[in-house]
Amino acid sequence: MKKNIAVLVCLGILVVLPNLVLADCADIGGFSSFSVSGGNTVTLYSMNTPYAQFDVQGSIDQTSKLQLLNGYVCDGDEVLVDGSKTTVLNVVSSIR
Repeated sequence: MKKNIAVLVCLGILVVLPNLVLADCADIGGFSSFSVSGGNTVTLYSMNTPYAQFDVQGSIDQTSKLQLLNGYVCDGDEVLVDGSKTTVLNVVSSIR
């Protein structure tokens, strides 16, 4: 019985662990501007240097008003786009 429980726990860890490892977070609190590509991908800039990128559910354009609810954002968190909450996806903290 203990062996079955141990196997189930190991399988559960293997299922959950990749999601935790692949989820990226970024400190995006100090951006000075942003650009939009593909209708839902946002690149944040500090001065003229890109430092974070993420996708939003729905669409966003260059004239949208982007407001942060938190300075530190991970996949699944929310931001305000034109006053409406939208989910942040695929956060990348280092842009090359």
